[in-house]
Amino acid sequence: MTKSVEPMKMPSLWLSAGIIVMIGTVLTTGITAGIATIPLLTLNIVLVAVVSLLSGYPYRELEQGMMEGVRRSIDCVMILIFVGVLIAGWILCGTVPMLIYYGLSVVSPKLLLPLAFLLCSLLSLCTGSSWGTAGTVGIACVSIGASIGIPVAVVAGAAISGSILGDKLSPLSDATIMAASASGTGLYQHVRSMAYTTAPSFLITLLIFYFMGAAYADTPMHPAVVETVRGTLAEIYQFSPLLLLPMAAILVFSLMRMPAIPAILLSGLLGLFLAVAIQGVDVSTAISAILQGAASNTGVEIVDSMLNKGGITAMLSTLCTAVLALGLGGILSRAGYLHVLVEAISRRVKTDRGTVILTLFCGMITLCLVAQFYVSVALMGTMFGEIYDARRIHRSVLSRTLEESNTIMLPLVPWNTSAVYYMGLFGFHNLAFAPYLVFSYVNIAICLLCVLSGLFIFRRRADNPAETDWKWHEPVSDSAFAQEA
Repeated sequence: MTKSVEPMKMPSLWLSAGIIVMIGTVLTTGITAGIATIPLLTLNIVLVAVVSLLSGYPYRELEQGMMEGVRRSIDCVMILIFVGVLIAGWILCGTVPMLIYYGLSVVSPKLLLPLAFLLCSLLSLCTGSSWGTAGTVGIACVSIGASIGIPVAVVAGAAISGSILGDKLSPLSDATIMAASASGTGLYQHVRSMAYTTAPSFLITLLIFYFMGAAYADTPMHPAVVETVRGTLAEIYQFSPLLLLPMAAILVFSLMRMPAIPAILLSGLLGLFLAVAIQGVDVSTAISAILQGAASNTGVEIVDSMLNKGGITAMLSTLCTAVLALGLGGILSRAGYLHVLVEAISRRVKTDRGTVILTLFCGMITLCLVAQFYVSVALMGTMFGEIYDARRIHRSVLSRTLEESNTIMLPLVPWNTSAVYYMGLFGFHNLAFAPYLVFSYVNIAICLLCVLSGLFIFRRRADNPAETDWKWHEPVSDSAFAQEA
C-alpha cells in the first residue's frame, strides 16, 4: 500500500509578509553597510530555510523548491556566459572602439546632451552593459562637458539615461535576460513587448535633451579630451567597415528569430576572428579573451577603462547573483509564501489595467525594499506570473512591466549598487544626477499612459498560450472576464 503524502500547509499572510520584510531588511541593511549581495543572498536563503523548518516545512520540499528556481536560471546563465564572450570579441576586434571613435568626432556643445544620450543608448544596446557604457562613452562625455562648462550632473543624467535604455532593451543585457527568465517568457517576445513603450520614450527623451542642450550652444569647446581618446584609439586599432559585421550579425540573427544563445555566441566568435584577421591579434590572445576578456594598457586611463571589458570571468558575480536570487525565489514559491501574497493581492485586482499598474508599483516598492534588481525581478516574476496566466495576459507584458519598475529605477534608489556605482563614477556624494534622468521619468509616464488607455496589454494566443497575440484587445474587467471564462 502506497503511503499518501500529506500536502504542505499554506503559511499565514502575516508569516508570508514577515518573510519578505526579513529578506528586504537583510539586503537593505547589508548593502548599506557595504556588504556584497552574494553573501547577503546566501544568508537570506539560510534564514528563510530555518524559519520554514521551524514552521513545520520538510527540508526535502524546500530543497526541491530551491532546485526548481535554480533550474529556471540555466538559460540565463548560458546567455550571460556567451555575452561575456561577445563583449570581449567586439572590443578586441575594434567594433566598440570604432563606435566611440567616430561618435566622438561629431560632438559639439549644442549637441553634447542629445549625443551623449544617443551614443550611450547605442553602445548599451550593442553591449547590453549600462555600467560599461557609462564608464566608457559616459565618462568621456562628462569630461568634455566639464571642460566646456556644462554641469557634470546634467551630462551624467544624459549618459545614464542612454545607458539604462540600452540595458533595458538590449537582448544582450543581463537585466533583459533576467526579466524574461524570471517571468517565464521568451527573450525576443520580451524585447518586442518592451519596444512598444521604449521607442516613443526614446524619441521624447532625445527631443528633451536636444532642447536642454540648446542652452549651451554658444559655449566654446575644448577638444583635448576628445582628441586624446580618438588619438589613442587610432594608434591601437585599424578601423574598417568590416568591423560592423558583428553588430550586423546580431541584428540579422535577431530578425531571423535565431535563439539567443547561438546568436550571441556566433557574433562574439566573429568578433574574435576579426580581431585576428584585421587587428593582428595572436590566436592565443583571442582564445584567452573568451575567459579573461579584452585587456588594454595604453596608459590613458579613460581609454583603458573603455577597453578592459568582457570575458566569462567578468560575468561570474552576475551569474552567482542570478542563481542565488532565483533559488531564493524557488524556496519562497515552494513553501507557499508567494502564493499567499499573490492570493491576497489578486483579490484587490479587478481589471487588466489594475493588474499591470499593481505590478508596476509593487515592483518599485520591492526594489526599494530589497535594493537588488535580481531579487526584485525574481520575486515579482514568480508572484505575478499566476495572476497574468489567470487573466490570460501574456507574460511578455509582465516582463516588460518588471523592467519598467526595476531596470530604469535602479539609479534612483540611493542604496542600490547601481546608484552607488554612478555616484562614484562621476564623483557625486548624492543623487545629483537624479533630476536629469529624463528617460526614467518619460518611460514611466508612457507606461502609465499606455496602461490607462488600454494599449499594449497583449493577450496569449488561443491556439498557443506560449505565443503572444500582438493584436490590440480591449482590456477585460472582472465581470467581462467571468463571462469570457
